[in-house]
Amino acid sequence: MKKFLIPAVIVLWAAVAVACGNSKAAKKDADPHSDTTKIEIEEVVDTLADIEFDEDTYEMNGVTFRTYKASDGGGEYESSASLTLPVPNGDKVMEKILQQLVGEDADINNIQAYLDKMFSPEEKAKDADDDDDLQVSTVWNIEPVLVLDKYLVMESADGYMDNYMAHYNISQSTIVFDRTTGEIMNRDGMFKEDADWLKIARKFRESANEDLGEFDGSEFDDPDGFLIDEVFGRGDFYFTDDSLFFVYGPYEINYAYGFDVKMGVSKEWIKPYMEKENWLYKYWFVKK
Repeated sequence: MKKFLIPAVIVLWAAVAVACGNSKAAKKDADPHSDTTKIEIEEVVDTLADIEFDEDTYEMNGVTFRTYKASDGGGEYESSASLTLPVPNGDKVMEKILQQLVGEDADINNIQAYLDKMFSPEEKAKDADDDDDLQVSTVWNIEPVLVLDKYLVMESADGYMDNYMAHYNISQSTIVFDRTTGEIMNRDGMFKEDADWLKIARKFRESANEDLGEFDGSEFDDPDGFLIDEVFGRGDFYFTDDSLFFVYGPYEINYAYGFDVKMGVSKEWIKPYMEKENWLYKYWFVKK
């Protein structure tokens, strides 16, 4: 059985993205390299939390999006999907991006029919091995986060909850696409090998939108190594014209926290630690 989930944070993430594309997403101190410089993510979120994607079709920075919805009408155990996806309009690169978002087996020319079948009562009954499999709420959600002139950032989330669970089991990801190639970007090689990884990790962690508490580390044999791995070894990323953000799903960072965590630093602060041949450094700092 396919299992999907919509976490409540997705609309909020998309809201932050719209602002990042049109205004400054971060507040910087006078000295961008100061250890006290911190991005006020909370302020951005609070001022944009009322933005919702409730139109069937709309445009963001020149890219058209369409929302597709489906439900099996299962009442207490309803399964549903809400996908806000880019409309290719004959663009082969955008078709490639769309195919990666919805899956290789999906007909990108008829997404609504694909969803209607996937979330039909008949499909749910066919996939169920027993009655317990029918007592499951599954949801799938995709929405845009940010559209830049060369990059597209999307958020995808899926998961499920059955009658034995206290909350949804969530899996979510933030994906950065190159709009010229359709390739998924990553942060490999983003920073210099001899960068001060501990300083960067602490900087990101102190900017978290949730209070993670002071990192003690006394319970670990290598507390510095754990902190570096916690920040860099997990989660996803996205960026604006001003800043770099790391994003983590529930329990991905600091195992005691079951909510989403966002961290960010300004591009000017992180610049000295970046590899100059990396694609993000070039996008930010090399004249086009």
